[in-house]
Amino acid sequence: MSDIDLRSRGLWLLRPCTRKLIGFLANSDSRLRGEGAKALGKIGDSESVEPLVEALLKEKQDEQMPLALAEIGDPAALAPLLSAFREADREVRPNIALALGAFNDQGAVKSLIEALSDLDPNVRYNSITSLGRLKDSSAVSNLLGCLGESNEWIFLNVVDALARMGAHRATNPLVAFYLKERNERKRSAIITALGFIADLTSVPTLTKALRDTDDRVKANAIESLARMNLPPEKAMSLIQPFLKHPNNRVRGNAMILAGNLGKIDLKPYLKVMQDDPEKWIRATLGYVLSVIDYPDALEIIIELLKDEDPDVRKNAALALSARAKEAQTELLVKMLSDSIPFVRLQAVITLGRLKIVSAVPWLVKMLKTDRNFKIRSAVITSLGHIGDKTGIPTLQSALRDRDSRVRANSVEAIEEVLGEASISILRPMLNDPDNRTRSNVTKALFRQGDVEVINDLEKMLMGKEISTKISAAYAVGQIGLALKEIEVSPLQDPLKNALEKIEIPAEFLQKKQQESKPASEPASEAASSFPDSREELRRTFLELFKQGNLKQSLEMALEYLNRNPHDLMANFFVGNLHFQLSHFEESLPFFQKTIELDPFHIQAHSNLGIACFRCGKLHEAIEFFKKALKLKPDLTVIRFNLASLFLKTNRWDEAVRQYEEGCRYQEPNSRILANMAFAYQKLGNFDRAISCYQKATQIDPADPGNYYNLAIILARSGRKNDAFEVINRAVKAVPVTSPGLKSLRDLHDRIKG
Repeated sequence: MSDIDLRSRGLWLLRPCTRKLIGFLANSDSRLRGEGAKALGKIGDSESVEPLVEALLKEKQDEQMPLALAEIGDPAALAPLLSAFREADREVRPNIALALGAFNDQGAVKSLIEALSDLDPNVRYNSITSLGRLKDSSAVSNLLGCLGESNEWIFLNVVDALARMGAHRATNPLVAFYLKERNERKRSAIITALGFIADLTSVPTLTKALRDTDDRVKANAIESLARMNLPPEKAMSLIQPFLKHPNNRVRGNAMILAGNLGKIDLKPYLKVMQDDPEKWIRATLGYVLSVIDYPDALEIIIELLKDEDPDVRKNAALALSARAKEAQTELLVKMLSDSIPFVRLQAVITLGRLKIVSAVPWLVKMLKTDRNFKIRSAVITSLGHIGDKTGIPTLQSALRDRDSRVRANSVEAIEEVLGEASISILRPMLNDPDNRTRSNVTKALFRQGDVEVINDLEKMLMGKEISTKISAAYAVGQIGLALKEIEVSPLQDPLKNALEKIEIPAEFLQKKQQESKPASEPASEAASSFPDSREELRRTFLELFKQGNLKQSLEMALEYLNRNPHDLMANFFVGNLHFQLSHFEESLPFFQKTIELDPFHIQAHSNLGIACFRCGKLHEAIEFFKKALKLKPDLTVIRFNLASLFLKTNRWDEAVRQYEEGCRYQEPNSRILANMAFAYQKLGNFDRAISCYQKATQIDPADPGNYYNLAIILARSGRKNDAFEVINRAVKAVPVTSPGLKSLRDLHDRIKG
């Protein structure tokens, strides 16, 4: 039984649900349309490509339609997207521009470059974002031409795109803009971009930025100098004056760089920060200690945990969470009784991450005595991570808890502890009144091999309540992700065994197997007669590539590799060609060969991670991204990709850690901030989630989703007036044609009622 057969069997079982999701694409409720599209993208069944394209062209939808098509990654979706980009209504075109960033194709790049002169600023903004993701060098000149944009957010996005591309050609123009720019936000962004480009000719400008009047610029300049790989003595001489700077971020960045350089005794500087009367300096010390490798960090963190200021103790708790080992169990247990809920929460999460069995009695007691719902939910999750059987009665009891969040978490925890044996315990929970709980149950049952649960999902999709349908759609999408992971996940053996027993029509299986193979094509004129000379053959496939003849170039390059199998450049080139043609599975062996020839080939590790992700091999993707980051820790694009994978696999604390680390090297955009906020929400850190959503609304004031999520958190935290203020601000900022406005007004009425 082949792996592709297993996934095909799962797709066949999901087919009734998939078709109901396709039906949602024409529903009048935008939430149902969006959730249906998201689920179809996660499932990845090629049957949904055509209806997604039709829905995109008929309706003025939100971004979920084109993004779902991009996630499926079917090359057949590209041509309709390009056609729609030329012909669709203005409400749809910005979202298509965003989706085109997922296709490594010269046609997509060309259309996005043309869109840089579009009259609609949203189209221009999203086209810039996509070009930054694609990193096609042919777009650099066009992006440089956009630096004259009067729209500040578009200017900042251009700078971000150039930084992602690492375009050295952009260094001199960016330096020129920095020297004449008066806007502090723009200067800060330029200095950050120069760090990512890492052109040593920009060091004098970064040095000048250390004397900028704005502290944000100074802080960013220090971060950028850290990326330049300057001689330690040179870097230390530049940043040493800032080790006692009054601004906490400037001082914190200087301390981190000094700690990483290891050229100075930090003890006196850390002591000064610890004794500083300004609470934000002491709070920054907690963050610094969570990042640098300082031998006496734990001793200082313990002292900071005694600080009277809540913000200082919060950062100290985060620092301990990042560094704690089993030896700190006693301290973590003591933190369970701290007066600050956030500190207690970090202790609970850390005990679970470390799988401290001796903490189980304390956690069980806390579940009974603590009234904070975030902490009670986290206790259940940590008991699941620890996996000790003595906690099972508590987890079973939690299935009857009054709080639906506790019940939903207990479903996940019981599955984690009992595996296949959890089926009999969880099946009765399909009748739970809470949608998220039922959704978690269906996911857990399916992963453990109870494939009959798909019938229950189908019934939920046919339910009368919109909320039930949305939860069911989400659950089906998660099952789609499980099917994508099935070939690499050892945790899904029960599901594999169950799928092997399923009888499905032979024609369906044959069709899916054919879809998994690259389509054969007649030999091209260019390939009919290969040059004899090695160098001539090499020049030919490179020239074909420059002309945009990717398939002909691939034929030539494969012939070249057939003659020269150990050529490093050719292996990487062929891997990239497969990648651009969306042949992600076929690209894997060539990137792997590249790494065999050059173990320090950062881009090959990175591309392997992306290709594995596109093939649904999430766990392998995570490992390749980690290897790339070990070689070059400041690869923020990869770090944020890794964080996104942790989100997809529900590893919230690891996602937060990667996002926070990435933000040390790059100012986050709106989407990254929204993802960070979501991860903080899942960890119960609502203060940080609120902060992230607030920043996201400032960066992208036209996105209704960030306002909506921010208002919900504020309302649930008892801050109704603040929630109303956010909604009122959104109504003024969001375009009147946005479908998200209705959801915001509905939320206003729900909160008011």
